[in-house]
Amino acid sequence: MVIGDMNEFRLSQMSKVERCKKEAERIKKGIFQTKVMIDNSCTETLSGECDKNQNPDRNVQSEDRAEQKKKETRKPDIMQEMEKMIAAGGRYGQ
Repeated sequence: MVIGDMNEFRLSQMSKVERCKKEAERIKKGIFQTKVMIDNSCTETLSGECDKNQNPDRNVQSEDRAEQKKKETRKPDIMQEMEKMIAAGGRYGQ
């Protein structure tokens, strides 16, 4: 069995300990930053919801516009169109 230099071994172990401490600090910093980001996004969402509740007329108008855009961009259902045509033809044909 070969016994190495005790000081060299101690230094290598201390460097490992330092690396672990630095890594733990980086992890804690990352966790803290993540929590801050989450808190900021929650605050933004909360303030947005408060604005919506304070100005309900604006929200209704924007929702109506969104529904109109959906209706304009939506393709008509072929079966519904055919049923409308048949019903209209039955009324006017008699």
